[in-house]
Amino acid sequence: MTKKAKGQFNVKIVPQTDREVAGLDRMTIDKKFHGDLEAVTQGQMLSARTGIPDSAGYVAMERVEETLYGRRGSFVLQHSGTMKRGKPGLTVSVVPD
Repeated sequence: MTKKAKGQFNVKIVPQTDREVAGLDRMTIDKKFHGDLEAVTQGQMLSARTGIPDSAGYVAMERVEETLYGRRGSFVLQHSGTMKRGKPGLTVSVVPD
């Protein structure tokens, strides 16, 4: 039997400007999930823009503190995303153990 968790989330992304590198951006990520999954997350993201419109990439690590169907826990998500001339690609994995 497979269960699906339904709900919504709000995200706050804050650019970090303490170190400027041309074409690279760093930001913090804070999310709140509401619904079957009640969670808060904190993370860091690094993104890169290219000279080609609609092409970019990002990586992120995001720690999740959650309650799902009455069970409490935490885990870390690892993101890797690209946009190639408007065509998106995204992998989000749970970091093992």
